[in-house]
Amino acid sequence: MKSLLEQPNWHTTPMPQVPVTRAAAQKWLDAYVTAWKSYDERAIADLWSEAAVWHYPFQTRALGREEIVAEWMSERDAFVGESFDAKYYPVVVEGERVVAHGRTIFYEPGTDRVVTAYDNIWFLRFDDLGRCSEFHEWYPGRPEDEPDRAVPER
Repeated sequence: MKSLLEQPNWHTTPMPQVPVTRAAAQKWLDAYVTAWKSYDERAIADLWSEAAVWHYPFQTRALGREEIVAEWMSERDAFVGESFDAKYYPVVVEGERVVAHGRTIFYEPGTDRVVTAYDNIWFLRFDDLGRCSEFHEWYPGRPEDEPDRAVPER
C-alpha cells in the first residue's frame, strides 16, 4: 500500500467459491469463543486454514495458522482467570464471506459488574473446509470506558 486510502488485497483476492451457510458461520463463531475461553491450542488451530491471515485495522497481526495460534497463546496470561463472555452472530453471509457482529464483555471477577465491553465487527473468509482464511476485526470500546470515543453531548 502506498497510501492509507488504498485498500489491502483482501478486497479483491479470489477464493474458492464454496458457500458458507449461516449455520456453519454461527458454529465457527461459537467455536471461536470456546477456543478463546479454553486456550486449547488444538481448538484454536482447528479454526484456521494453513495460510490464514489475521488483520487488525491498518496492519496484519499474524500470518498462517501456526503464527495465529502463537499470537493467541502469547495473550493467554492476560485472559486466563479473567471473567468475560462473548457472543457473535453472522449478519451477512455471501459465498465464502461472512460479516459478523458481536460483543465481548469483561466482568469484575466473581460479580456481574461490567468492567468494560467491546462492540465488534468481523469480516471473515472461509476455505472449502470451513476454516477461516481471512479474519479482519474492528472493536471499539464503550464510551464510558474510552471517553475519547464518546459522542459529545448536546
